[in-house]
Amino acid sequence: MDMERHSHNQANRSVPRSVLVIVPVLGIVSGAVYSINFRIHSLIPAFSGLSSLQLYVVLFLILSVLYLGSVVVVLKTIPPKAISWGLILVIVIFSVFFRISLVPSKPAVLSGDMYRFIWDGKVQLEGINPYRFPPEADELKALRDDQIYPKINRKEYPTIYPAGAQIFFRIAHLLTGNSVAGFKSIMVVFDILTILLLLALLKKRGLNPSQVIIYAWNPLVVFEIAYSGHLEGVTIFLMVGALYLVAIHKKIPGIVMLALASAVKMYPALLLAAFLNRGDRVKGLVTFSATILALYLPFLGVGSKITGFLPVYLENPYESFNLGLKYLLMRLLPGVDYYLLSLFFILVLAGVGLVVFLKNKREPDLPWYAFVLTGWLMVLMPASLHPWYVILIIPFVAIYPGAAWLIFSCTVTLSYLKYASPQGIMPGWVLLVEYLPLFALLIIGYILKIYGTINNNKEYRGQVSVQKSIDCGVLE
Repeated sequence: MDMERHSHNQANRSVPRSVLVIVPVLGIVSGAVYSINFRIHSLIPAFSGLSSLQLYVVLFLILSVLYLGSVVVVLKTIPPKAISWGLILVIVIFSVFFRISLVPSKPAVLSGDMYRFIWDGKVQLEGINPYRFPPEADELKALRDDQIYPKINRKEYPTIYPAGAQIFFRIAHLLTGNSVAGFKSIMVVFDILTILLLLALLKKRGLNPSQVIIYAWNPLVVFEIAYSGHLEGVTIFLMVGALYLVAIHKKIPGIVMLALASAVKMYPALLLAAFLNRGDRVKGLVTFSATILALYLPFLGVGSKITGFLPVYLENPYESFNLGLKYLLMRLLPGVDYYLLSLFFILVLAGVGLVVFLKNKREPDLPWYAFVLTGWLMVLMPASLHPWYVILIIPFVAIYPGAAWLIFSCTVTLSYLKYASPQGIMPGWVLLVEYLPLFALLIIGYILKIYGTINNNKEYRGQVSVQKSIDCGVLE
């Protein structure tokens, strides 16, 4: 017992005291910005001329500087095996405060997707299949109100959200009704649970739990879930839960959890390829498919309408948003068909997934392959890359810290400036600021990894040669 206490105290002492001061100070400043949020308009005259979106970008960049500073302090000054549970408690407490500060605010500035979530739940509680009618349909006229209906986007189209999301909407509406703050509170609860799960996963993998700050304090995560109420709050919880279950050798329950995540938002389905290995592929595929099918059973009565708005989303070039590589290809090949290019990206993603699926993977490396697949998804996103989509990769960055995705999570929010421009066109410099550092850092990282592998192989071969010489009595 004394030895354990001594070891624990030693770990705490090895965390520099400066970290225990700097991180809380940065947390206090960040907390003040989150608490004031858009009210800073009236406090600082220099911001009075900015539109709400421009002000948001300024606030976000300030928070990003504070966030990156906190991450650098934690990653660069804390030894790998040093653990300060006091510091981890500070990180968690501030992360909860950041989120709670934004719950009361209505999402008037950013995305209004949450109003569709609430509407879909309301429709279901009336016994109506959400895929059957668009919100503006006469059949739903009696459900219209002054609080939710006017703020729904794309009223002329049926829902796009998968069956798992629809079941969640129904439960959420049962619990909170039309309350925007109530819906966001549910999302925040799931997001806090994600932080705790990520802590457990980092500890299980022998990594420093302090790395959880990469997810917990990320301003993109905080704003898009606690302010805008996006579905990533639930999706990421289920995805990280799946990673944790696999880490503790409960793969089938992990695959069920991944299927639930994919049924809330489709993108995590790509990660199934990383989860499966020789000997469990058939069982895993059957488990995943059966879970998805079970969730869709209550909605199959609408027939082909079950796809909702998805076909239009993939086909319509006006739905394209913030796609760096796709935008570049469309500029280089102006005559290319948008839908065919979308299909091409999907096929490439499927090909990458197939390669990972067929590869024999070591169990500890499964999260790495999931990380790689998520990175490919971000680069080859077939339709749109809205800022909140990027949240999907941030838990992996907490496990495998790196500059490329960390910086991208802070620059992707610049894409909101498209909606602040008079013509509604994305400024060209925004794409450069977002994607140039991302692609450059990814390429440099890949080259360094290959170079390191070559050197390690040379070193290994040299050691083997020396050992053979010793064994032969050449070096005695």
